[in-house]
Amino acid sequence: MSKRLSFFQKHAFLLGFFFFIFLDCYNLYVGNYHSRLYSKPPQMIFLFCWFFRNTTLGRVGVPPQTLTMRFCVYSVLILATVSDVCGLSSDFLVWSACQLLYIPIYVIYLVLLIDVMRKGNEERKVIFYLKKVVPTFIIMLIIAITVLWKAVGLGHEFYHWCLYIHSFIICLMATICANMWGSEILGRYRVLFAIAIFFLCITNITYCFDEFYFSRRHPILDLFVSMGNGLYNVLMLFGVINMFKLNKKL
Repeated sequence: MSKRLSFFQKHAFLLGFFFFIFLDCYNLYVGNYHSRLYSKPPQMIFLFCWFFRNTTLGRVGVPPQTLTMRFCVYSVLILATVSDVCGLSSDFLVWSACQLLYIPIYVIYLVLLIDVMRKGNEERKVIFYLKKVVPTFIIMLIIAITVLWKAVGLGHEFYHWCLYIHSFIICLMATICANMWGSEILGRYRVLFAIAIFFLCITNITYCFDEFYFSRRHPILDLFVSMGNGLYNVLMLFGVINMFKLNKKL
């Protein structure tokens, strides 16, 4: 019989993750941007270790049918670490790489949600509920266009096109999440993904106005973006861990 892990054993890396979140928020608040190199990249590394500790090395285990979800999570965390490093650079080309890397990150998260949706029905196939999908996509698209128009004026620069692609993929992610409400098997687990997508949307909206409309004049918005980014990643991973537990029962 496996030894029961204490709370600290299971979540020590997660506590470390939040420590670096708060340290990063402090650096943002006091304007100590150079020190963010020591507070931003470690966040995803600690999240990677926490997920690995509580799945591959933990009591949850990794059912064979969760290969796609595991691949998505590890890919996202690796790409996000690289993106965080690029985002701290003052060089425009390197900073642009950060914007570009978020495209595959969001695409992989989209694939993850689709796989969760597929495993959320007895037939183990993708089923779309149009009454949930169509209104959600239309509403999200209207919100995205409105925010982009107000924040960046719908320009044609490279980073503008990155934002347009980000927004479109996030609209699809929200649509897939809404579609989960057609599955009774997912139960409370779908709530975790829904809250994660909510934080993802709010964080990106705040980032658009903070970075491009206010030109980072308000430090409080920087703090909100940093915390929101951390929360949506943690909630997505909690959702995946719970899906591992669900797949072991089915």
